[in-house]
Amino acid sequence: MAQPESLVIASDGLPARLTGPWVHDKKFYLERYLDIFTRGVGPKWRGKLSYIDLFSGPGRSIIRGTGEEVEGSPFVALNYNFAHYTFVDDPDVISTLKRRLARNAKSGMVSTVEGDCNDVIEEIRNASPPDHLTLAFVDPTGLQIQFRTIQRLVQDRRVDLLMTIQFGMGIRLNIRQYSESEGSALTGFLGNTRWREDLEAGVSPSQVGQRIVDRYMRQLQELGYSTVQNRDVSVRSDQNNLLLYFIVLASRHPRGQDFWHKITKIRPSGQRVMEF
Repeated sequence: MAQPESLVIASDGLPARLTGPWVHDKKFYLERYLDIFTRGVGPKWRGKLSYIDLFSGPGRSIIRGTGEEVEGSPFVALNYNFAHYTFVDDPDVISTLKRRLARNAKSGMVSTVEGDCNDVIEEIRNASPPDHLTLAFVDPTGLQIQFRTIQRLVQDRRVDLLMTIQFGMGIRLNIRQYSESEGSALTGFLGNTRWREDLEAGVSPSQVGQRIVDRYMRQLQELGYSTVQNRDVSVRSDQNNLLLYFIVLASRHPRGQDFWHKITKIRPSGQRVMEF
């Protein structure tokens, strides 16, 4: 599985990942959704909630240039009331994560799966309780997640998806490269080659990229997700304000849309989103 950056050593003596300051925005929305999800549906499901993180990371990140340490998504999720957690990443990353988890009070509620999530999807399904309502966090660094993996993950299961779609680095900046090659990464991401239709119809890389994202959203709807939130949250880099990725919710229940609407009313800056 591709690593986004070289590893550095955190204050606990274990490896961490370098990241950009935009990680705060992602963490902000993840925390808000985990909070409203677990409080909103936990009582109805009598606590039978599970969490899956397909690209868990080592549990800690360090912001490039400042040295600030930020807890990774596994430890963010452990702050909320799930009955079971499944963390997935390559063996070296999981080894580090397990060392960080060793003293956590919830370590007995955690399963770890080593490997590329596309290759070990059956192990992931086996590790997660099939009768629980599951929230899957899908946060790749590019287009590593294949659509067939999403299809299998949610097959015959009640799974909501909270995803980052890597619009900038994964799609827009690579449009020319995809057009001049087989575009296997994009084909795997969509599960088909229909992105070539978007390539032919678009004018600019941004327009083509947006068509591809829209196609992906429609494909999620075809999996039975009545709520594929069209108010995407765009996370941008601080230096040049380039659009990096969208955070997208896919839920099979109308309450998912209500939850997402509520948590995106306020931006990480504290500014309230205007309603039109």
